[in-house]
Amino acid sequence: MATGEIVSIHFVRSDGGPAQKVEAIEIVDNFGFKEDYRSGPDKKRQITLVEDEALQEAARLLGRPVREGASRRQIVVRGLDLNSLIGSQVRLGSVTLAVEKYCAPCHRMEEELGPGGRDVLRWKAGVCCSVKSGGRVKVGDAVQPMG
Repeated sequence: MATGEIVSIHFVRSDGGPAQKVEAIEIVDNFGFKEDYRSGPDKKRQITLVEDEALQEAARLLGRPVREGASRRQIVVRGLDLNSLIGSQVRLGSVTLAVEKYCAPCHRMEEELGPGGRDVLRWKAGVCCSVKSGGRVKVGDAVQPMG
């Protein structure tokens, strides 16, 4: 089974606020990032993941770079097909996430990526996860599907 890695980590303190990049962060059981307004207890969208490959393809299709944090997803990973993991669990370092559902691109992608941003990410905008066991994650940590 393929193993990926964490490429970048971002959080957003308030609705509409800027994505802030960090090298490491604590993920709280059944919550997500304390620092991120989108996290919370008993949600199926406590943590969001997106593929670096999807963002690179979006940049190619749009003909312009996609700046870090523009996807509004919290953790960017490389080396895994995230949609294929829906309904299973993944381990990021010492953290276990349940991959709950596809995360559709919202209207903000037109603002963040420019015209066409929402369309180029359709079906590749990432996945929503709930936190089964928390811990600290950092850029470079392995992302491993759990059978």
